[in-house]
Amino acid sequence: MKKSCVLFFTLLALSSAFAQTDKPPTIEGFWQDIAGRTIFMRNVAPASTYGDWNERELDATYPQAKHIRRSGEAFELSDLNYDEKEYSVKVVSADEKRIRFVREARWSSCRVQHDCSLSGNEMLCAMETSCPEGGKQVVDWRGEERYVRRTGCERDGRAQAQGIPVKCR
Repeated sequence: MKKSCVLFFTLLALSSAFAQTDKPPTIEGFWQDIAGRTIFMRNVAPASTYGDWNERELDATYPQAKHIRRSGEAFELSDLNYDEKEYSVKVVSADEKRIRFVREARWSSCRVQHDCSLSGNEMLCAMETSCPEGGKQVVDWRGEERYVRRTGCERDGRAQAQGIPVKCR
């Protein structure tokens, strides 16, 4: 009887552990960019080329790094390279597979809209920078970034001209 109880509870513990790993992936977690590309740029020079993916190193000093976490029924996002005193981030909508947010610099009237969604093991973010001109919003830039999930990311210093240095692992 004692052996069967031990076996039962061992199997129960193992099945519980396997059930937890079978969860479908969500946007929650730490993300670091691995590639980016410009799709549109207003007033681009005729000789400029864009549209190609530019790969980024995982050990970069200033990676685009995000932390997405659930807060009750909603999601919160921290854009780790940007100082909260200088930039605001507002989540517009989010679910398990997608998050839309807007980042604005306090010193600029321009804004960057992000639309990020899971794509296999990566997260793909489409971004659009718009600025007011002549009483309406004008698109200044469009681009995309690809992100991979990381175990953790943390700020590694103070804000610099390029942003806040971040280390991801």
